Amino acid sequence: MKKLCRMDNPDFNNAHIPFFMSIGTSGITNNALAAKMNVSKQAASKIVKELEATNMVRSEKSPDDARASMLYLTPQGEKFYQHLKNQVENLENEYKKVVGVKNYEAAIDVMLKLVKFHEEYNCAGQPV
Repeated sequence: MKKLCRMDNPDFNNAHIPFFMSIGTSGITNNALAAKMNVSKQAASKIVKELEATNMVRSEKSPDDARASMLYLTPQGEKFYQHLKNQVENLENEYKKVVGVKNYEAAIDVMLKLVKFHEEYNCAGQPV
């Protein structure tokens, strides 16, 4: 993971990856990013500022809503996005070699169900 995150930019850290990848190649509003990551707008803005400082992300006013900011990857960010995506694909292929395709897919399915459970229920087991 350190190799992925620090490739050409020592300021890029592990906490940035989910936000960075969620911006994606088509861009996203700061509000949509906060909602997608299930964090406050302020927390998303803090990470975005850190990503902007790494020259991986840029923001601009939304053409549809002057109150909203759109987030886009810079050319450097797009290159890094593709690098991360390729690394994840390579890692998935390695996992499939180790445990087999069926076992890998079953493990992913189980993990997604567990994530969904935790997203839908609180600590007391009550629906959110």
